[in-house]
Amino acid sequence: MITDDILGRILETVPETRPFLEEKYELGPGEALPTSDSLLDVYAILLDGLVRPVLQPALAAPVRDEDLLRRCFGFVEEIYAIDSELTRGAVYFQVLESLLDAREYLVNAIPFLQGNLREPVSKMLRTYAVEGYEDGLPPLQSRP
Repeated sequence: MITDDILGRILETVPETRPFLEEKYELGPGEALPTSDSLLDVYAILLDGLVRPVLQPALAAPVRDEDLLRRCFGFVEEIYAIDSELTRGAVYFQVLESLLDAREYLVNAIPFLQGNLREPVSKMLRTYAVEGYEDGLPPLQSRP
C-alpha cells in the first residue's frame, strides 16, 4: 500500500509522468524525485503529473493506449484505496471530476473504471445529472 511515497509509486506504475513531475519539482532530467512526504503533494501530483499531461491526452487520443490507461487508473485506484480524506479528496477533485472536462474523457474512461473508483464516479454522474448518465455508470460488461 502506498503511504508517503506517491512519487515513487506513480513513476513505477506510469513512468510517462516523469518529465512532468521533474518539471513540477524543477529537476533536471533523471534527477531523483523526493521519496518521502510526497503524500502532501498528492493534489498537484495527480493534476500536474498525471491528469493534464498523461491521462486526458490518452483519453482523447484517436487510438487509445489501453495499457497506459489501465496503468493510470490502476494507480488512481491505489491512491483511492489509502482511505484518507486527503487521498480520496485528491482523487475525486483532481481525477474523477476531470473526466467531466470533455465528454470523450468520460466515455473513454468508462471501460477502465472497474474497481473501487466505479461507485464514486457513478455517484458523481448522478449528482451532476450528466446527460446520458443520470442513473450512474452502466453495468459492468464481462470481458472474455
